[in-house]
Amino acid sequence: MHTHRYRRVALALKAMMASLGIAATAVLIPMMIPANAPTEGLLVRQKKQDVWVVLEQQQIMSGATIPPDVNVVFHVPFTITKINRETLLGLKGKNVRYWGYCYPENNSPETVDRRTGLKGLLFLSEKERAVRAKLAADEQPKFSLSNLPTRDEVLRAAARPQTVIRHQIEFFKGGQLCYIMTEAPLAIGLDDDGDRLNNRLEKDLGTDELLEDTDADGILDGIEVKYGLDPNQRDSDLDGIIDGIEDADWDGIIDTGETDPRRLDTDRDELCDGLCRKRLSNGQILYVGEDKNLNGVVDSGETSPLLPDTDGDGIFDFQEYLACLTKGKRACK
Repeated sequence: MHTHRYRRVALALKAMMASLGIAATAVLIPMMIPANAPTEGLLVRQKKQDVWVVLEQQQIMSGATIPPDVNVVFHVPFTITKINRETLLGLKGKNVRYWGYCYPENNSPETVDRRTGLKGLLFLSEKERAVRAKLAADEQPKFSLSNLPTRDEVLRAAARPQTVIRHQIEFFKGGQLCYIMTEAPLAIGLDDDGDRLNNRLEKDLGTDELLEDTDADGILDGIEVKYGLDPNQRDSDLDGIIDGIEDADWDGIIDTGETDPRRLDTDRDELCDGLCRKRLSNGQILYVGEDKNLNGVVDSGETSPLLPDTDGDGIFDFQEYLACLTKGKRACK
């Protein structure tokens, strides 16, 4: 499908990047190219073999994997209006360095090639931006009150060329032709069920590509993956309480008044948030917890999973429970 066009795009992108000093390589190194080149400092590889891969629309629609350390051209399928960068590229932006470039929309490669300057828009992963920010900070002269600059140092700093690379694309549109390079494999695909998890990742994780909440806990599959929950299990931390009850607004973020669905014991008082099996030092097995009816509310007779010492008497809730258990009802409050 459109293979001839893709090859022309690949050749055009290849020529554009070659003019900027970018090549496919085997090791990660800082980029050393002229100051006026708009890609200074991006993830690149020392040239060993010039490998190019083309991902066609059908591959992205069904889900594919972007290989690392090679030049990859992909065509965003016309079947969508737009898709978030993180969703399209598999929620890896915070952990993986990648960068890419998209041709202007509705223009042939030949038309784009006749333009001067940067001919399209750049996108950079969060990790790539963080690395670049650190490199830029490290390159700045280190002056302080005890180490004041000389006149020559001030002049040199002012004359130093500044190259700014800005992340420009957060949403991809159907029909865009783009290039990407990554340091690690990326799952690329569309999001047919709108759960913020692309089809490739759904296959890898075993979630339902056509169901936005596979485990029916109230939280979208993509949010669960992004924030470290299990999209195939309603109770990720096995404390007995459904994830969507602990995270009451279903946004993956632990807000005030919410327990953590990733942590068995949010307040760390040795009683799990819900109701759990616990083995004592003497070998006795107990079923104990704070929210015994697993409804997310502190009812009468229950302790708070958000307060290690619910009644504020200086004794942790679990110690009070043990005292009640071993000393009889007179020790219970």
